[in-house]
Amino acid sequence: MFDEVIVCLDGSSLAETILPLARAMTKPSSGGKLTLLRVVGDEAELIAEESYLRDCARQYAARLSFVISADPAGAIAAELKKTPHAIAAITTHGRTAWAEAILGGVAFRVIRESHRPVLVYRPIEKTGEAPKQIDTIVIALDGNALSEKIVTYAVPAARSLTAKLLLVQVLPVQSPAALLPNHGKNDVSESSYVHSKAAEIKKQYGLDAQWDVLHGDPAEAICRYVSSSPNTLLAMTTHALPGIERAILGSVAAACVRRAAAPLLLYWPKDR
Repeated sequence: MFDEVIVCLDGSSLAETILPLARAMTKPSSGGKLTLLRVVGDEAELIAEESYLRDCARQYAARLSFVISADPAGAIAAELKKTPHAIAAITTHGRTAWAEAILGGVAFRVIRESHRPVLVYRPIEKTGEAPKQIDTIVIALDGNALSEKIVTYAVPAARSLTAKLLLVQVLPVQSPAALLPNHGKNDVSESSYVHSKAAEIKKQYGLDAQWDVLHGDPAEAICRYVSSSPNTLLAMTTHALPGIERAILGSVAAACVRRAAAPLLLYWPKDR
């Protein structure tokens, strides 16, 4: 699917929980590469971790890369610039509500500066590994053209992984009284957007896409939906805006990272 997945490690066991998924996202038989990237502060740190990480790289048939830098996010972004057809895979370590809301400093900057999707995972349990395979890719759309930018990446991913593709949109809850007079018409109206997008994907990519309409708070509805489906990858675009970008990112996207119990393919378009 991707020419290369670069797993960003930080010396913690938690960061390694994304490795099984990253391996699944590459296909060695077709030339896909997995790289373990460790940014260290100095040579002493490199020497202390080199042997262990080389063993880890052998276990996952991955290439190992060390970079010495005091700026982990900047170093990761620089590595991605060298490999335009690679994506980063990163585990976020947010502990407090605010730290989680901004996805952690390094993860936040990598997402913002990559200008391509980033594979993001936050284990719900301390020992919880990411899924070793992906059976379903859920694309979260909201009717905005910006949210649809993830489709370009998610559709090829679904084809490569032989995964089912599912489009979801979350709409506000309507009162029962509002639904009674034209219940059938409301059902058709609610589903028209995701239905049309599924038809566009079929026409453009030749891939069937299922769809569903959810109701309620967007973050809660999406998290509940993907949490009930094992081996699911949630693909979405973040709508961050300059000045308030962290607060915006902290609403739906970061809530899904925190609570969905599923990895995300998260995209922050450069031309948002």
